[in-house]
Amino acid sequence: MATTFIATQTTSNSLFKPFPDGMIGVRETTYVTSAAWIINDVVEMVKVFEGERVLDVQMLVETDADTGGSPAIIMAVGDGVVTDRYISASTIGQAGGFVSLGQGLDTAAEAASLRYTYPADDTIDIKITTAPATGVAAVTVTLRVLITG
Repeated sequence: MATTFIATQTTSNSLFKPFPDGMIGVRETTYVTSAAWIINDVVEMVKVFEGERVLDVQMLVETDADTGGSPAIIMAVGDGVVTDRYISASTIGQAGGFVSLGQGLDTAAEAASLRYTYPADDTIDIKITTAPATGVAAVTVTLRVLITG
C-alpha cells in the first residue's frame, strides 16, 4: 500500500516568507527513505504558503533508487492538487542525478505552473508514478524550490 511520508524539515523549519512582492526565497529539504519506494508513494517535501508563486523546482536524487531494469522508477513533482504540476515524469531515480523545471519545461501545463499562485497553504511533493523494478532503501532526495510572494 502506498504511503505518504513527511520530510522532517517540512514540519520543523521556520521558513522565510519572501514578502513583499518581488523578493525571492529559496527552500530546500532533504529526505532519506527508510524502505524502497512503491507506486503512489508521496513525500511531502517543501511548504508553500497562501499567496506564494513557485519560480523553479530542482530535484536531486543523490543515490540510485532503482537497481533493476524495467519498469524503471518514474517520479513526479507537484502539490496536493496537481501531483505533476512542476515535473511530470522524471527518470533520474534510475541512476541518480538532477532535474530542474528551469532546465526545460516538459509540457505546456508545466510552463503554466510558473504563473500559479497558491490560494492556500500546501506542500511541494514527490510522487512515485512508476514503481522501481528493484527498489533501494536509504535513497537520498533533495528538493529545492525558488519562491516569490
